[in-house]
Amino acid sequence: MRFKLKILYHYLSLILKRKFTSREMLHAFQVKQMKLYQKRVLPKSTFYKQYEKLKISNWREIPLISKTEFMAAFDKINTCNIKLKEALELAIQSEQIRDFKSEINGITVGLSTGTSGKRGIFLVSENERAKWVALVMQRVIKVNPFKRQKVAFFLRANSNLYSSVNSALFEFKYFDIFKSKLDLLVELDSFQPDILASQPSYLIEISKAQLNKQIQISPTQIISFAEVLDDADKKFIQQTFQIKLDEVYQCTEGFLGCTCKFGNMHLNEDLVYVEKEWIDDTRFYPIITDFSRNSQPILRYKLNDILEVKNEPCACGSPFICINKIIGREDDVLDFNGIKIYPDLLSRKISLHTDNFIRYTIVQSSVSHLNIGIECPIDDFAFSCESFEACISSYFTSLGINQYTLSFKNQIELIEGQKLRKIKRLNYEN
Repeated sequence: MRFKLKILYHYLSLILKRKFTSREMLHAFQVKQMKLYQKRVLPKSTFYKQYEKLKISNWREIPLISKTEFMAAFDKINTCNIKLKEALELAIQSEQIRDFKSEINGITVGLSTGTSGKRGIFLVSENERAKWVALVMQRVIKVNPFKRQKVAFFLRANSNLYSSVNSALFEFKYFDIFKSKLDLLVELDSFQPDILASQPSYLIEISKAQLNKQIQISPTQIISFAEVLDDADKKFIQQTFQIKLDEVYQCTEGFLGCTCKFGNMHLNEDLVYVEKEWIDDTRFYPIITDFSRNSQPILRYKLNDILEVKNEPCACGSPFICINKIIGREDDVLDFNGIKIYPDLLSRKISLHTDNFIRYTIVQSSVSHLNIGIECPIDDFAFSCESFEACISSYFTSLGINQYTLSFKNQIELIEGQKLRKIKRLNYEN
């Protein structure tokens, strides 16, 4: 009962207290929250205690931190006196036995590999779980007070954080994507979800099953998360179910953003302060300070994601930063001897040139070679290869790239349980 009251408290606070009509009002709120954070949280962190008396205007003096450094300093950063070795052993054991109710002294422990493949441990207190549920209810899930809605949640690993959604309003069911796809589809068809939440690569599989009449479900809301959502995939999923797709920007480092009713992604700036390391006029690397988390402080944490800002104001009226697109990670950017190709631009060129595929992957394995996997009927494969080759040739020529080779496969290589990155660059020797 105490946990539910916490959810209600945070939910009402979001609805009644946090109404921002301008960037100035938002900034004043952020400054206040950061001062409270500095006073109440930083003294509890051995790593960040040295900055407890630093003026807010001088916070840029705090060194940037990356995932590697963050994990190396895990023991000193967290305020719960939890050791990385202990947390990692518990999280790995939970993964192995597929039981995700892992806690240490009431603190939820979760394991994340993200799209980088590198392990990350996140800690969440009971109060932070309640706050997360309230945010999801207020900004993501469409609450129906007259019906207990069924939520089908597809992911590699469950967590107390996610299952906290289970309540009188929502029946939460976790679908373990390590299980057989056929078994999951049978289970999903039997469950008949009102809300379907999954990474885009699995939403594609569910959409194909729906079109092939393997399943017949009628969700009233579909939520995409965990992977970059490609425009072509979004179109396919929306056409299959005839509803608008909602998107959540959630990672180990926090609940960073979600789409508004007009379909535009906004960063949750009432939870995080976002600095921008600009790449060009529209693209930047986000550097986040999360003043909503106490158990695991996040200060000036540089993400490897590349975001593209939308300069036009959103019709919803929110002053929060509006993101045109989550482009991907730094190593999703292809590089041909210094000529960079951003994944969203390449995928846009391909979608304009051809739609003769179900999905594809493009992997740069050397300074001049691309491995392209195309999932399509075998009779269409030769034509699809020609279309891709013509599109890439035209685009590369316009950029001055003349030395390159392509290889094609009639399949997508998916590693079970891992997130799909449609376009990526491998580490290779020049």
